Amino acid sequence: MSNTKLLTHDCKIALAIAQLWATHIKPHMTQTEFAKKYGFKQTFISQVFNFHSAASHAFICSVAKELSCQPIDIDPLFNDPSRFRK
Repeated sequence: MSNTKLLTHDCKIALAIAQLWATHIKPHMTQTEFAKKYGFKQTFISQVFNFHSAASHAFICSVAKELSCQPIDIDPLFNDPSRFRK
């Protein structure tokens, strides 16, 4: 498990993704199935939902693709040049 301290924005995005997941993805796909389809580990998805890891650029893109929306619809700061830099 990651010891990363999440920024407030990362927590808001994790919560938003978890809510979208519960209403739009979970009814027809498990975390394991999503992980396999998009090349993630199921444990990473769980860590995002439990606020242990920040949602990555790729994860946000994958969720957006599954929902047929744009990443910026999930994360308003998605296009900010410093959003995913460390």
